[in-house]
Amino acid sequence: MKLGKINFCKIKKITAIEITTVILAFIAIGVYYSPNFIHKQEVMKAAKIKADNAIFTSKALEEFAKNKTAKSSEIAQKISDELNSTSVNPYNKKAPAYTFEINCKGCNSVEYDDNLSMIILTTYNKKGELIARTVIKPPSFVTYTKED
Repeated sequence: MKLGKINFCKIKKITAIEITTVILAFIAIGVYYSPNFIHKQEVMKAAKIKADNAIFTSKALEEFAKNKTAKSSEIAQKISDELNSTSVNPYNKKAPAYTFEINCKGCNSVEYDDNLSMIILTTYNKKGELIARTVIKPPSFVTYTKED
């Protein structure tokens, strides 16, 4: 049995034009799908910050129910500290998820009024646009959520 020699000269080589064509095809696909990907990421971040709003509201109502004489400022500070230790701001990893700043971007702004026993939690996206506002006044709460 005789084995034939392989003639490597007959194997077709990939040309620079073919490589360039493949690279351009991948770039075109990436450009086509990137806006959809970016939009989905923004929707997920907004959903995360809305979920943080709901968690804060639930914990605040629980605290008001446990301690009827607690001040709104004490409850707001306690919950903010507790949740900031576990929750991360989805828009800026270095910034807290809950803050006492009035107009923050990409966070939950916490305001309180001890005289009215009320906490107002306002949620903003990264552009500073209002996403949701929750007024917590025991024994209930009122919420406003902006629909996309």
